[in-house]
Amino acid sequence: MNTSAATLSSTWSHPAASAARVLGPPAAIAGYLAGFSVLPNDWWHLGWLTVVGVVALVFMDGPSQWLRRPATAAVPLLVAYLLWMTLRSCCSDAFVFGHAPGETLRGFYGTSLLVLLCVLLWKVARDTRMLRFVGWTTGLAAAFAALVSMAVWYLVLPGPMAGERLQNLLVHRGLNPICTGLIFGFSGVWLLALTEGARGTLARRLGWTLAIVLHLAAFFTGSRGVMLALSCGHGALLLARGWRRGLPGAMVLAATALVYFGSAPLMAKIVTWSADPAMVPPPPGITHHWQKAMERGDNGRLDIYRAGWNAIDNAWLGTGQWGVCDVWQCDLQPDPCGMMKHLHSAFFATFVHGGIIGAALLLALLGYAARSAWRLSRQGDAAWVALLAFGCGGLLFDGESLMSLATAPRFEGLLFWVPVVVALARGAHAASGGNSYLPGGTRV
Repeated sequence: MNTSAATLSSTWSHPAASAARVLGPPAAIAGYLAGFSVLPNDWWHLGWLTVVGVVALVFMDGPSQWLRRPATAAVPLLVAYLLWMTLRSCCSDAFVFGHAPGETLRGFYGTSLLVLLCVLLWKVARDTRMLRFVGWTTGLAAAFAALVSMAVWYLVLPGPMAGERLQNLLVHRGLNPICTGLIFGFSGVWLLALTEGARGTLARRLGWTLAIVLHLAAFFTGSRGVMLALSCGHGALLLARGWRRGLPGAMVLAATALVYFGSAPLMAKIVTWSADPAMVPPPPGITHHWQKAMERGDNGRLDIYRAGWNAIDNAWLGTGQWGVCDVWQCDLQPDPCGMMKHLHSAFFATFVHGGIIGAALLLALLGYAARSAWRLSRQGDAAWVALLAFGCGGLLFDGESLMSLATAPRFEGLLFWVPVVVALARGAHAASGGNSYLPGGTRV
């Protein structure tokens, strides 16, 4: 018995184990968040979090640390939300009779990854240097993807690409414009928040430059949901920082919006310049971006929300998550655009899948996170109230489910769970007597 204990202690204190314990969580989180922009598909993206995250979890602080008393009431609330949504889905007819085994397995896998993300992110959030490393890694990866995509999309690809909505060409060989814009926009707001506390002129200039690039790329995706999310994020940032410190960020938003909405004539010239000389198309008429956005209408969302509402038999319990798409999709017309794959609102989907109970648990958890994020902003760290506002704005009319990281868009983990978990973890750390930090890493 003593020999086994000594062997285990020796293994635990081995330099490789110590390195995995220290570097594993930030490596898993940084790779997962940067992977939204640069990893080619969900096999690589979710695979990174699975492999590196499990290794980090095995060596993280020892198993006894996992059973600590929660530092905040939000932790039992988070557990209650996850349990309720999972158990409710296990009681659905599709699960009981095995009508959707593939969707069920992917759902369990996505929920397991969500729990893993929360545990690792809670650890990383308590260390300011780790958190800044994760933020800069995420921003640099997104900026690289934005620069490559804009250069290839507008200057290399022939034909009408310059007049089309931007996509991230590094993911799925052309990621959906909405997903592209939300990921780039989130990373841009995060970089703006990090730049204020950056040490050195070069770091600040780099941060501002890349943040401008990401804002511009987000606008050129043409997504109205992205524009709403950017407005929410910058509104919260301005409110938290005040006019003096918040005005530069608001000017970035205004300047990039003006460039985008005034760029239609330039885009028409680029289309003409890049067109195949063997083909002589008629001179394209200039359609301004605002006009294009208005012509898209609601993109069928109102019909989807109406169908989701009609599918609920019990408003308290909801329908469950797995194998229930046919329940509401049968009320919709044929879908040539592929819009009806999910409910296109993470918050509405929570209500449909988990009923009033699930929605109440989610709103209570969000309220705790918003309060913690606002208190952190009063201490000088306004990043999390801005990112939380951005995420909520982006998920108001997009997103499949907050209960899984393996959804079709996959961005729920980035937009919602990152700011929520970090705000709760840092708020609990400060409330328990831990050191609070300004954005630059200075202790208060």
